[in-house]
Amino acid sequence: MTSTFQPTGADLQISLSGDLTGGADAMKFAVELRDELAKSRFERVEIDASDVGFVNSSGLGMLLAARQAALEHGAEFRLNAPGNQLQHLLEITKLTEILGAV
Repeated sequence: MTSTFQPTGADLQISLSGDLTGGADAMKFAVELRDELAKSRFERVEIDASDVGFVNSSGLGMLLAARQAALEHGAEFRLNAPGNQLQHLLEITKLTEILGAV
């Protein structure tokens, strides 16, 4: 998994690509996200998941932790363009609305 962070005014745009399966990549993502959130006050954190492949339960946990970090810093959270597998996972776990998936 790779992640790119792009602050744009009141928003923090994050692009994810590859498989979300937890491990070292998820830990690195969590640290980078918290660092970005500490630098500026954002109104929204938006994750572009259009290039995400496979997502397991650890990857889903990573997204939930990202949402929690955003909320703790007073920012809305939205997951944009989840692929078919991620969208299906969100639907069966009833997390589509919680993660703001559009």
